[in-house]
Amino acid sequence: MKACSGKRLGFTLIELLVVIAIIAILVGLLVPAVQKVREAANRMSCSNNMKQLGLALHNYHDSRGEFPMSRRGFKASGVLETAQRSWIPDTLPFIEQGAILAAWNLNENWWIDNATSRNGTLAQTQIKLLKCPTTPNADRLQNKTEPTPPNKIGACTDYFAPEGIAASFNTNAALTGASQLTGPRQGVFAPWLLATDPRPSSRITDIQDGSSNTILVGENAGREDVYRNGRLLSVSVANSAAANCARARGGAWATNDSPYEIGQAINWCNGGAVPGLPPLPLKLNGSNEWGYLYSSLHTGGANLLFADGSVRFTSEGISARTIGILTTKAGGEVVPD
Repeated sequence: MKACSGKRLGFTLIELLVVIAIIAILVGLLVPAVQKVREAANRMSCSNNMKQLGLALHNYHDSRGEFPMSRRGFKASGVLETAQRSWIPDTLPFIEQGAILAAWNLNENWWIDNATSRNGTLAQTQIKLLKCPTTPNADRLQNKTEPTPPNKIGACTDYFAPEGIAASFNTNAALTGASQLTGPRQGVFAPWLLATDPRPSSRITDIQDGSSNTILVGENAGREDVYRNGRLLSVSVANSAAANCARARGGAWATNDSPYEIGQAINWCNGGAVPGLPPLPLKLNGSNEWGYLYSSLHTGGANLLFADGSVRFTSEGISARTIGILTTKAGGEVVPD
């Protein structure tokens, strides 16, 4: 009979627990690294989307001799192509979405389906180029409850066209004295709001501050869900009569509510589920609510498309004053270093 060798054929419980603990530590170290790499890729993809938008807008300008209007705010019989919509439908052929515009009725409001219009259905088309990959729930829809049907329903975008700075900008940015912005407040894009207004036109030559110093398109991600300081505050309930109302207005790519003057602090729900006003003083990524500033869900900043076609990732540490300077096209201020 052979004597026992004394060799063990397994792990003790303590050894197994040690191995599991080591694996858990390694996974804990790996996950943030993977997330960081994924976000870097998403940020680059978002930047590329915006570069494509910049190219489209410049091609539009080359073709028409002007940039598209930021929005049309009225529908008037006898005035062609004045129905309510944003700048994006006009730009569709230049982002390889010409089939949508070919089917669009430019004399009907963007949310309407009827015997002569399929706009309401077309506006629900999800367009990948108009969405930042960092934003959750990419295929979300604006669904604004209307007292008289139909609701205003449309696929959302994470990008918007700033029309300039609002009259409330200095107050909401806590700018006083010589730090206030007092020059012309207009941005590159101009709206046509009333039939009695002259038809606006905006050209590259109107950008007196320099195309490399003027923002053309910015991020405002996650609408119509409400985000503040990069965190989801509330999922959208776009019904002002609802007790749980919450809305970051203007999410649909086709809506004339999408563009706006930055520097405003407005609670669309008038005291509903979203308590109080957005955070003040104004800050980048502080809120994605209509009228506020630029806002992304990237870590530490947001992508901004400039009128020269460049896209720059801009830090959250940038001052609101500098953002205002970069948003106006002819303010005449010196951009801080």
